[in-house]
Amino acid sequence: MAVKNFKNPNSGTGATIQLNLVGVIIFSVALVLSAALLTYGLTKERSASGVASDSDSTQTNDDNDLVEQPDAPASGQLFTRNLNLEQPEEYADYEASDQTETWTFEQMVPGQVRTLMQSCGLAANEIDRALSPAMMTFANSDTVITPDAELVFSMSPDVRVKLYNALGHFTENELMRFPICFPTNEFDAWFGDGRVDAGSLALLKRLVYVRGETGCFSDFGILLQQVPDETNRLHLIEALSRQSAVLMGIQIWPDTDVDKVLDYWSRPNGARLINIRPLLESLKDRPHGGTASILFFLPPFARERLYTYPLPSQLGDPTMDCHWSTLNFFNSVPDNRFSDAKYAAAFIETNYYQIAKPSAYGDIILVLDEHGNAIHSGVYLAGDIIFTKNGNNFAQPWMLMHLKDLIAEYTTDIAPRIAVYRNKNW
Repeated sequence: MAVKNFKNPNSGTGATIQLNLVGVIIFSVALVLSAALLTYGLTKERSASGVASDSDSTQTNDDNDLVEQPDAPASGQLFTRNLNLEQPEEYADYEASDQTETWTFEQMVPGQVRTLMQSCGLAANEIDRALSPAMMTFANSDTVITPDAELVFSMSPDVRVKLYNALGHFTENELMRFPICFPTNEFDAWFGDGRVDAGSLALLKRLVYVRGETGCFSDFGILLQQVPDETNRLHLIEALSRQSAVLMGIQIWPDTDVDKVLDYWSRPNGARLINIRPLLESLKDRPHGGTASILFFLPPFARERLYTYPLPSQLGDPTMDCHWSTLNFFNSVPDNRFSDAKYAAAFIETNYYQIAKPSAYGDIILVLDEHGNAIHSGVYLAGDIIFTKNGNNFAQPWMLMHLKDLIAEYTTDIAPRIAVYRNKNW
């Protein structure tokens, strides 16, 4: 699955699952946070997900101003808040060393690269500079360019998006395939909290390009070279590491059918969540109900990892990527064979069948590239919320995301496709 860090980029490719998709339906579509944060931290910015309009309201929860949703789904009414996760400073230190940026044109000779660059709008002098002996090497049928800051900063945003979209089709260019992403209308909120110095922020803005409604950044190594101060570099790395995640809870109202909610969250493995019934019943007894953290509903594997970063890996450790996380979601003891892409693909082929869209807790979602390879995966919870891990390294946390945001993370000039599978035993 996808590698998501800065040395081997923000969300690139590691193990890729190759599935037999013939005849199936495919459609396009802070180190640890405590349970207390999840339960009580849901009192900030309102999410539109699962919130009824005032005209439809029957009652309001005094704790969070959530309006009761008529005909709530079997999962219960979802209560979500946006959350920005940022890797710990200790982890950012690993990224602070100088890094070299390369552009790899796989199976292309220099003449073909020149033509491609011309089609992307690079000026003749920029192309000549890129293909000069000082920057270009040709080996094993690949043309590799090591651009300098002058070349990278000389490109306009329009040229950059065309070139990086083209580079994103080659597996070696991981930060072009899976750039650092953020909403285009939230740049100042994302980076303008005062910790990143004005000079670094100005340089970053020059390197941002847009794909759809998403701001993208791929020139991590080049940018770091321009920020000599160690403190500023760390603050910049921390800001760039931010992940847009979702806090989630289940809203229980005085008239909520607790059995229905428990049945939904128990269904995949057939185990009744008897131990959380007292909590739900106590929330139901309150005058306006209350919200229970999603942590109470998750199996131990996910509950212990959600919103945390793994420890730096040691020799022999499994590759804890998205596929490993997805297929171990309901396992009390992780099966490290899922770090092998071939084993994971065979397991899905044998134990799952494809469905048109996610509709039940535990469905797995595969993000497919243009070749039909599963470059990412996650577990469907409810609504449009997915449990996932965007990378195979310690720099990326386990978290919840909106499906549309997950798709945006893996969109280049071609939107990825989505395949949904359900366990045959459920």
